[in-house]
Amino acid sequence: MENNYEEAKEILKKYKQEHIIEFIDKSSLEVKDKLINQVLNIDFDELKELYEKTFEDIYVDLEELQPITGVNPDRLSNKELESYEKIGTDIIKNNKFAVSTMAGGQGSRLRAFRS
Repeated sequence: MENNYEEAKEILKKYKQEHIIEFIDKSSLEVKDKLINQVLNIDFDELKELYEKTFEDIYVDLEELQPITGVNPDRLSNKELESYEKIGTDIIKNNKFAVSTMAGGQGSRLRAFRS
């Protein structure tokens, strides 16, 4: 574990996340081990790249935007629901998806948060 700790510590220093080292040091052995493993499994280069992209100017032609159509899942048969879920799962598995934010509880009405 000591080698992993040193490796995690170097990674955190490289990415200016030293405050996490302090948290690891104060944690129990079990928590410390989990945190070290998490640090070692994070792709910090990709994370940094994604963060930097948030500052890029992206041109969006507002004339091209169109509203999405909604489907009331309560009015669909089980077969139709399964069909839509399969389509959604396939889209996600192939990394071809977008995110839509709904206001006013639309997420729960569209079953985005199933239990």
